[in-house]
Amino acid sequence: MKLKTAYTIIFSFYALFACAQTIEETYHFANRQFETGNYQAALTEFQRVAFFDSSNQFPDIYQKIGDSFFSTGEYNSAVRSYGIASRIALNDSLKSEIILKKAMCHFKQENYFFALNDLLTLPPSKNNYLTNKISLFTAVAWFGVEDYEQALSEFKKIFSADSAHKLDDLFKQFEKTRKRFRPEKIETLSIIFPGLGQIYCGDLVSGINSIALVGSIAVVAIVIWQSYGLLDAFLSVSSWYYRYYTGGIKNAKATAIEKISVEKEKTYNEIIRLVEYTLSQQPQ
Repeated sequence: MKLKTAYTIIFSFYALFACAQTIEETYHFANRQFETGNYQAALTEFQRVAFFDSSNQFPDIYQKIGDSFFSTGEYNSAVRSYGIASRIALNDSLKSEIILKKAMCHFKQENYFFALNDLLTLPPSKNNYLTNKISLFTAVAWFGVEDYEQALSEFKKIFSADSAHKLDDLFKQFEKTRKRFRPEKIETLSIIFPGLGQIYCGDLVSGINSIALVGSIAVVAIVIWQSYGLLDAFLSVSSWYYRYYTGGIKNAKATAIEKISVEKEKTYNEIIRLVEYTLSQQPQ
């Protein structure tokens, strides 16, 4: 009986040791899969490690899972994994890096409010490079929610005094475009005179088309009015007039929004290029 008990203990110990080895081997295998770009295979193996790692041998496993989800474009799943990883992070610096990855997932889906909510919870960092990175991500989030004053304030934390004026110029140019093509303004122009809003935005074809359509209907209405009376004219063309008149207003507003959107993307790309250059000049 004692011999049988001894064999059982030895076998159990061996099985436990072999299992631990298997988890470690699986972890390293998953890393190799990830490094070679086999993200789906890596994800499967990392998830297996997380399931069997009851002793928390690999504290970065949920970050690895998040990285794998991110690389396969599954951003919502990556957010959940990064959320777990941030809660069990071993220090504030690691937690901040994980939250930044989580914010990047939100950026990919244009969920800027969610990103901002995470970024504003980050503690101050003593690492200058990490501080600048947090400011950059926070500025992008503010820019995404269209709070440009806050965005400019965060961006300026990254820039030196010498290059800050370039940033001011970019924001001033963007603000000028926003005021010039303000949707409410363009909408009013089209209400006053059909097609004027599109022409003001530079869309001559659409503007002329709107003038021609609404003008033609107005001419037809006048002809019917003179021949059959005001009521017949109203009943005959009012629905068509309303359709093309309001359609022109909506098109003008959409054109203005598109103009601002294009300028916003252009400004954003120029800011990021400027930021990347500034960060590259700073020691990590």
